[in-house]
Amino acid sequence: MDKYKEIIQKLVIKGVLFDYGMTAHEITEIEKLYCISFPDELKILYSFGLPTSTGFYNWRDMSLDNIESIKNALEMPIKGLKLDLKNGEFWCENWGLQPIRTEEAQRVLLEHYSSAPKLIPIYSHRYMPFIPDNTNIPVLSVVQSDIIYYGTDLISYLEIEFDYKQHSDIIQADFQYIEFWSDLL
Repeated sequence: MDKYKEIIQKLVIKGVLFDYGMTAHEITEIEKLYCISFPDELKILYSFGLPTSTGFYNWRDMSLDNIESIKNALEMPIKGLKLDLKNGEFWCENWGLQPIRTEEAQRVLLEHYSSAPKLIPIYSHRYMPFIPDNTNIPVLSVVQSDIIYYGTDLISYLEIEFDYKQHSDIIQADFQYIEFWSDLL
């Protein structure tokens, strides 16, 4: 638990604003509203403090604009993949030969996507997959089909994003395999 307090202190030094920690009840209600589940590491961080600076998702803000913004962020990864697929800029070789017809290719994409862990937005276009009862889940940077690992876990990601570590420090890391998403890297 100390590592979450420590990362919050580091982020505050970098100018990140935090609201008070979220209760278990708040987290449950937010998960219901968005039909998601937060990874355990995010639940712990958010219980200590909710980052509210620009770029972070303010899960506590129940304004209609903010709810719509978060819903859009939740849909952005699949929308981006569909767009790149439509434009002929993306295909995963693990899915076999790419169908000629875009509609069929999108059907294959959605079939594979249906079993993928849901990506939970953290900051800008950085996401953490939800994998039940699991820790050390990598953070992904997702811009359409341009997907890379951006942290071996939540803490390493935040240290990289806010310049306490270099992204090059994790290039050779042994990342946990994430169904669907790791195949697209």
